[in-house]
Amino acid sequence: MKFKTLVLSSESRLAEVCTTRCRELLAEVCEPVWNTTGREYTQEEVADLIADTDILLTSWGSPNLNDQILSRATQLKAVAHAAGSVKRLVPRTIFERDIAVFSAAPRIAWSVGEYCLTALLTLMNRLHQFDATIRAGGWKTPGLSRHELFGRTVGIVSASSTARAFIKLLTPFNCKIHVYDPYLSDEAAEQLGVTKAGLQEIMQCEIISIHAPSIPATENLITDDLLRLIPAGAIFINSSRAAVLNEESLIAELQTGRFVAALDVFIKEPLLPDHPFRTMDNVLLSPHMAGNTIEMRQSLMEEALRDALRYLNGEQPKYLVNQKMWDILA
Repeated sequence: MKFKTLVLSSESRLAEVCTTRCRELLAEVCEPVWNTTGREYTQEEVADLIADTDILLTSWGSPNLNDQILSRATQLKAVAHAAGSVKRLVPRTIFERDIAVFSAAPRIAWSVGEYCLTALLTLMNRLHQFDATIRAGGWKTPGLSRHELFGRTVGIVSASSTARAFIKLLTPFNCKIHVYDPYLSDEAAEQLGVTKAGLQEIMQCEIISIHAPSIPATENLITDDLLRLIPAGAIFINSSRAAVLNEESLIAELQTGRFVAALDVFIKEPLLPDHPFRTMDNVLLSPHMAGNTIEMRQSLMEEALRDALRYLNGEQPKYLVNQKMWDILA
């Protein structure tokens, strides 16, 4: 039996997230219905097409699947999302309809983990500063010393999928890793090889990395008092969301020069021309691209599709989203 699969993405989007191998898989095990409009579908168009669909493949640009659309999806067995969080794509009520939901967001986490490791090693080795010195006509800079990562203490806020990828990448460096996450069980912490800790302890580590999702409970999670605890010489990384802290307070703490930071997310993006971050030599900036790699994008639709097929064939899926997870999803 082949599953009728409605692929919502336009051709331009598919070029990003669907490889030739993914198209071949769709042709082999599914009856794909491709979007030939040259643009993203509207909600009304999806509602007209969804009635006899078994699998719905979505990605960035796909319209939200409201209850009116889902009420027409009488045969729908799975929604497989080839992008980040599904929280804006489907309503919570989808779990009442016996429709399985899959998100390839954990695949994006590996790219974020690699960004965090890259940023961390760049800051510890002062590569950006050595580069700037040479470009300015200099050579060696007195007092500019490199540091090793091996054996360092790392504090991580939230045991999210991006944090877990970063933790795995830190394994060869024998770091002591402390994690704050109220949802992390003792058993899960042991499996990750980390120690559970409070926020105050995390913010006093040599290296601090923020991985909290953007939900009401994490807004301003890192208070001004906690930012003041960051020790001299520390490295602070934020690849999650800017709203987890007060950006003005972070600016003030960085202006003291006592620690360095790698920042990929900001309250207002892009940064304004006169934003203080632009002139700070103790801040490594990137334009909200931590999760954006070519390999990640090209693998998303195949990852989501294969997981949905695993589930429909009675096998254990990797990316299934259940109702219990919903409240802590970004």
